[in-house]
Amino acid sequence: MAEQPEPIKPKKDAWVTMNTETVERHPKVDFEINISKTLVFTSNDPREYSSKEDDSVYYIFDCQENAEPKVVMTSAWSLLRGLKSLSPIAGKKIQITKKLVKGKQQFEVIEIK
Repeated sequence: MAEQPEPIKPKKDAWVTMNTETVERHPKVDFEINISKTLVFTSNDPREYSSKEDDSVYYIFDCQENAEPKVVMTSAWSLLRGLKSLSPIAGKKIQITKKLVKGKQQFEVIEIK
């Protein structure tokens, strides 16, 4: 039988450092392996949110999918680098594909002209 992962437990002083900021956003874009999504980004820069518990950050990009307001919420380096390489991204139509490379998830980011 496979060993169960250790459950996530609060760390010492979590109550004091817990982030209670409300994140207002549209529904997020869900990426599936080898299925491309074509998005039109509506702003150049993402909103950055941090977790005081583990010093991690994630980014929220505003976009549209099939003319419906959505967001891309990510902390994936390959997606962040791909989007940064196309900056400024506001108004650009961008195709994003999530791929599995050597057992790791990678994102391919291509501008559609």
